[in-house]
Amino acid sequence: MTARPGCGDVGMTGPTAEDGMVTAELAVTLPTVVAVLAAAVTVLLAVATQLRCTDAASTAARLAARGEGVATVRSAARAIAGDSASVEVSTGRGTVEVDVRAPARLPLLRSLVSLPTVSARFVEPLEPGVAP
Repeated sequence: MTARPGCGDVGMTGPTAEDGMVTAELAVTLPTVVAVLAAAVTVLLAVATQLRCTDAASTAARLAARGEGVATVRSAARAIAGDSASVEVSTGRGTVEVDVRAPARLPLLRSLVSLPTVSARFVEPLEPGVAP
């Protein structure tokens, strides 16, 4: 900083070449920080949706393997994965296969940002005495 003319080193006043530098650095880095934060939140939400789909598929496959009806299996999977999830149940050769798909969405930007649909598949052997 520069001293006021005639005062020597007594008071430090007046603008220097470094004034406003922090503001300029913040203006440059803030959009980058916001973009990285948005990407991190997006990834976390997609992973959370993937985990819900996996839990839903495993729970639904266990229910179907015990002989529960398809409507019960689908409602249990949707209760875990969300109402927008699609649930497919197929049986064959002593096993039941459940495929759960759900869209990964950002809570505030649903219409602006389109994320991929995540899915999980789980295969469970049928319990003894359960007809395919």
